[in-house]
Amino acid sequence: MTTPPPSDDVPNGPAPSPAWAPPDATEPPALPSAPAPAPPLPAPAPRRTNRFAVIALVTGLLGLIPFTVGFVIAALVQTTRRGERGKGLAIGGLAASLAWAAAVALALTLPLSNLDGKSGRKDGKVTVTAIRPGECFSDFEETRTGLYVRRSSCTTPHQGEVGAEGELPDIPYPGERETADRAWTVCRERTEFLERSRYGSDLKLHVAPPDEDAWKDGRRSATCVMVYKGSGLLPSPLAQTMDTKSRYESELSPGDCVKKWNYDGVQPIIACTEEHEFEVLAVYTMQGGKYPGDKGMEKKVTKDCLKFAREAWGEDPPADIDFAYVVPNEDGWESERRLGFCLVEGRHGPLKRSVVPH
Repeated sequence: MTTPPPSDDVPNGPAPSPAWAPPDATEPPALPSAPAPAPPLPAPAPRRTNRFAVIALVTGLLGLIPFTVGFVIAALVQTTRRGERGKGLAIGGLAASLAWAAAVALALTLPLSNLDGKSGRKDGKVTVTAIRPGECFSDFEETRTGLYVRRSSCTTPHQGEVGAEGELPDIPYPGERETADRAWTVCRERTEFLERSRYGSDLKLHVAPPDEDAWKDGRRSATCVMVYKGSGLLPSPLAQTMDTKSRYESELSPGDCVKKWNYDGVQPIIACTEEHEFEVLAVYTMQGGKYPGDKGMEKKVTKDCLKFAREAWGEDPPADIDFAYVVPNEDGWESERRLGFCLVEGRHGPLKRSVVPH
């Protein structure tokens, strides 16, 4: 038996190592290790509150306005630059200071007469400048600081009444003495008609002139006060104790009909359905310093009466009327008698009806 010769395809010597191994024949390849955890970040430090903001709030609440403004500016600058807290506090301080400023401004602009009239004194009395013409009072008191009264109803027994207010001329403040003299003259003119009251002989005039502060504020009215000096008290308003058949010029009102103008100052008033010479269009206090002369006075009153006519009828007054006026002469003007009267009269004879809207 012959043994076949060895094949050339089979190498001599030991067998070679296999080219792969089963999965469990070797260790798995090592994975890269995970990175170490990062250390925790430090907690942010709390923001500081700006000290100027705190001070601004405190000074604002206390009403220290100039200081507050300065601290507010400093606080806003520093909180923006440094990142600090406190802007809200600073703005709150500014708001509080503005509230203080508004309150102070309001207090300074309130007229003194209103302050006196509303707050009064602890005993309930008020200055006579706080009550209006036709209002009544009791417990009259005259002091160095003014005239004080207690308000009272005119329908119950009372001591007196504010008879009128008189406007003083629009000139620079003439001083305390001259202002008092002018106020007395005006009030005497405005209250003459009260002499026709059945209590007239027992009425005494007291005057409250405007002070310098009121004058500079444009409040130049003098308050004319009638105090009853007779026995007992006044039982009713003075207007109900008057002779109604005639009126002083200072009593006249738009719509009053005058039978015939009387230059002694007392005018006969009648019903407008009866024949009358004039109907009153307006009664007003003429303004100005020195007497403007007869021509100047005529020009002044014509302009004023034209204004009142336009207020009454517009541009179309009744066709059957003319206009007239009565003004003070130079002596009256210099003695502070400044009432002007715009009148309406019939173009073809006496009026027999009322023509003035009222």
